[in-house]
Amino acid sequence: MDVEKSTPRNARGLTLVELIITLAVAGICVAVVVPSWSAFTQSSRVTTTANQLLTHLRYARNEAVNRNSPVSLCPSDDGTTCSGAADGWQRGYIVFADNDGNRRRSANEPLLQTQGAQPGQLQIHSTQGRPAVRYRPDGAAWSTNTTFSICLGDDTGSNRAVVLYGSGRARVDRRAPGNRPVTC
Repeated sequence: MDVEKSTPRNARGLTLVELIITLAVAGICVAVVVPSWSAFTQSSRVTTTANQLLTHLRYARNEAVNRNSPVSLCPSDDGTTCSGAADGWQRGYIVFADNDGNRRRSANEPLLQTQGAQPGQLQIHSTQGRPAVRYRPDGAAWSTNTTFSICLGDDTGSNRAVVLYGSGRARVDRRAPGNRPVTC
């Protein structure tokens, strides 16, 4: 009896056709995932910034109540003084004890928190005519309601609004007051 001796094929490579098909499937998957991943990261960045601003507004309100004196937030280009630009919140903003109540930080007023500039094309605008927010010792915000619009790019679906009421309460929403889209 003649027994044929064969060696087992332990290591087997891919054929050229198998490799091309695998690369084509991988390319299609990447082409589908990359645009949606980009939109996800953009939306996540806007939401994170809105929540961060909401946290600073709540912090300022708590400090006003705890200190029993006015506390203000304002946009700041240098991290120490107010710039007075309602469309400049993305360049940074400060929270400070507003002892004289003028919504402008003087050298003798304590700086409580500083937020640096936002990276990239992110924009933060407050309601026109409201370049600063001041909380009274009872936690109410002075003047009328304020809406902060937070935008990144042309996709209005990922934009967020931080709405501050005269009572001092603030919230994040996908729509501006009046059920309008958030635009910058």
